[in-house]
Amino acid sequence: MPHIIHIGNSFGVRIPKTIIQQAGFKEDMNLVFTVTKEGLLISPEKKAREGWEQKFNPSLQKTKESERIDDFSNEFDKDEWKW
Repeated sequence: MPHIIHIGNSFGVRIPKTIIQQAGFKEDMNLVFTVTKEGLLISPEKKAREGWEQKFNPSLQKTKESERIDDFSNEFDKDEWKW
């Protein structure tokens, strides 16, 4: 049974390897601690915009090439801009 241990000025819990593997945690992974009514929830840190590409890809694939914003241009864009 895991228990709280003293580590310097902090405390820690040794988590069995099988639980680490089941949770999909890796060495040096950043974790987020959330205090809940039931106790402590430990989850991996999510990167900003993680998963956005997978969510947007299906809609991009359904869009015709000619309907994409990148393809919109006008005479002003061609003639008036000086870089």
